[in-house]
Amino acid sequence: MVSKDEALRQFEDQLLHAEHVLNTEYSFDLAEPDYLRCLELINGAPELQAQFEDTLIALFSNGRVSAEPLAYLMHRLRWPKVHAWAEEQLRAMPNPLANGASLEKVLNAYSDRWENREFYRGI
Repeated sequence: MVSKDEALRQFEDQLLHAEHVLNTEYSFDLAEPDYLRCLELINGAPELQAQFEDTLIALFSNGRVSAEPLAYLMHRLRWPKVHAWAEEQLRAMPNPLANGASLEKVLNAYSDRWENREFYRGI
Protein backbone atom coordinates (compact mmCIF):
# COMPACT_ATOMS: atom_id res chain seq x y z
CA MET A 1 0.00 0.00 0.00
CA VAL A 2 1.31 3.42 -0.97
CA SER A 3 1.21 6.21 1.62
CA LYS A 4 -0.71 9.40 0.83
CA ASP A 5 2.48 11.43 0.46
CA GLU A 6 4.00 8.75 -1.77
CA ALA A 7 0.87 8.60 -3.95
CA LEU A 8 1.00 12.37 -4.47
CA ARG A 9 4.74 12.26 -5.21
CA GLN A 10 4.29 9.44 -7.71
CA PHE A 11 1.39 11.30 -9.31
CA GLU A 12 3.53 14.38 -9.84
CA ASP A 13 6.46 12.28 -11.08
CA GLN A 14 4.24 10.51 -13.63
CA LEU A 15 2.88 13.81 -14.93
CA LEU A 16 6.37 15.27 -15.25
CA HIS A 17 7.60 12.14 -17.01
CA ALA A 18 4.65 12.29 -19.43
CA GLU A 19 5.49 15.91 -20.17
CA HIS A 20 9.10 14.95 -20.82
CA VAL A 21 7.92 12.26 -23.26
CA LEU A 22 5.69 14.78 -25.03
CA ASN A 23 8.58 17.25 -25.31
CA THR A 24 11.20 14.77 -26.48
CA GLU A 25 9.37 11.95 -28.26
CA TYR A 26 6.42 14.06 -29.51
CA SER A 27 4.18 11.08 -28.92
CA PHE A 28 0.78 10.99 -27.26
CA ASP A 29 0.71 7.20 -27.14
CA LEU A 30 4.12 6.98 -25.44
CA ALA A 31 2.89 9.38 -22.75
CA GLU A 32 -0.35 7.47 -22.19
CA PRO A 33 1.13 4.85 -19.81
CA ASP A 34 2.04 7.70 -17.47
CA TYR A 35 -1.54 8.99 -17.59
CA LEU A 36 -2.86 5.50 -16.91
CA ARG A 37 -0.57 5.23 -13.89
CA CYS A 38 -1.94 8.59 -12.69
CA LEU A 39 -5.45 7.17 -12.96
CA GLU A 40 -4.38 4.12 -10.95
CA LEU A 41 -3.02 6.37 -8.21
CA ILE A 42 -6.21 8.44 -8.19
CA ASN A 43 -8.42 5.36 -8.09
CA GLY A 44 -6.29 3.91 -5.29
CA ALA A 45 -6.68 7.00 -3.11
CA PRO A 46 -10.02 8.68 -3.86
CA GLU A 47 -9.78 10.54 -0.56
CA LEU A 48 -6.89 12.52 -2.08
CA GLN A 49 -8.92 13.91 -4.97
CA ALA A 50 -8.60 17.51 -3.74
CA GLN A 51 -4.82 17.15 -3.49
CA PHE A 52 -4.63 15.53 -6.94
CA GLU A 53 -6.69 18.41 -8.34
CA ASP A 54 -4.45 20.98 -6.64
CA THR A 55 -1.33 19.25 -7.96
CA LEU A 56 -2.67 19.22 -11.52
CA ILE A 57 -3.64 22.88 -11.38
CA ALA A 58 -0.31 23.91 -9.83
CA LEU A 59 1.80 21.98 -12.34
CA PHE A 60 -0.14 23.47 -15.23
CA SER A 61 -0.21 27.00 -13.78
CA ASN A 62 3.55 26.91 -13.15
CA GLY A 63 4.22 25.74 -16.71
CA ARG A 64 5.62 22.41 -15.59
CA VAL A 65 3.07 20.47 -17.63
CA SER A 66 1.20 21.43 -20.76
CA ALA A 67 -2.52 21.19 -21.33
CA GLU A 68 -2.30 17.66 -22.77
CA PRO A 69 -1.87 15.70 -19.51
CA LEU A 70 -4.54 17.81 -17.86
CA ALA A 71 -6.88 17.37 -20.83
CA TYR A 72 -6.38 13.59 -20.94
CA LEU A 73 -7.08 13.18 -17.25
CA MET A 74 -10.09 15.50 -17.33
CA HIS A 75 -11.50 13.64 -20.33
CA ARG A 76 -11.42 10.51 -18.18
CA LEU A 77 -12.30 12.04 -14.79
CA ARG A 78 -14.51 15.08 -15.59
CA TRP A 79 -13.72 16.74 -12.26
CA PRO A 80 -15.97 19.81 -11.74
CA LYS A 81 -13.37 21.70 -9.69
CA VAL A 82 -10.83 21.65 -12.52
CA HIS A 83 -13.50 22.64 -15.04
CA ALA A 84 -14.61 25.58 -12.88
CA TRP A 85 -10.98 26.62 -12.38
CA ALA A 86 -10.27 26.59 -16.14
CA GLU A 87 -13.41 28.60 -16.86
CA GLU A 88 -12.48 31.15 -14.18
CA GLN A 89 -8.96 31.49 -15.61
CA LEU A 90 -10.41 32.18 -19.06
CA ARG A 91 -12.85 34.77 -17.69
CA ALA A 92 -10.00 36.54 -15.89
CA MET A 93 -7.87 36.84 -19.05
CA PRO A 94 -7.88 40.22 -20.77
CA ASN A 95 -7.68 38.49 -24.17
CA PRO A 96 -8.79 34.84 -23.90
CA LEU A 97 -8.94 34.38 -27.68
CA ALA A 98 -5.24 35.13 -27.94
CA ASN A 99 -4.04 33.55 -24.70
CA GLY A 100 -6.56 30.93 -23.68
CA ALA A 101 -5.99 28.11 -26.16
CA SER A 102 -4.49 25.74 -23.62
CA LEU A 103 -7.38 26.26 -21.21
CA GLU A 104 -9.86 25.78 -24.05
CA LYS A 105 -8.11 22.50 -24.81
CA VAL A 106 -8.70 21.38 -21.22
CA LEU A 107 -12.36 22.43 -21.31
CA ASN A 108 -12.89 20.71 -24.66
CA ALA A 109 -11.60 17.47 -23.14
CA TYR A 110 -14.76 17.26 -21.04
CA SER A 111 -16.67 16.38 -24.21
CA ASP A 112 -17.20 12.84 -25.43
CA ARG A 113 -16.09 14.20 -28.82
CA TRP A 114 -12.70 15.46 -27.57
CA GLU A 115 -10.56 15.78 -30.68
CA ASN A 116 -7.41 14.23 -29.17
CA ARG A 117 -9.07 11.03 -27.99
CA GLU A 118 -8.21 9.39 -31.33
CA PHE A 119 -4.52 9.53 -30.39
CA TYR A 120 -4.95 7.27 -27.38
CA ARG A 121 -5.65 3.58 -26.94
CA GLY A 122 -6.96 3.68 -23.37
CA ILE A 123 -9.90 5.98 -24.08
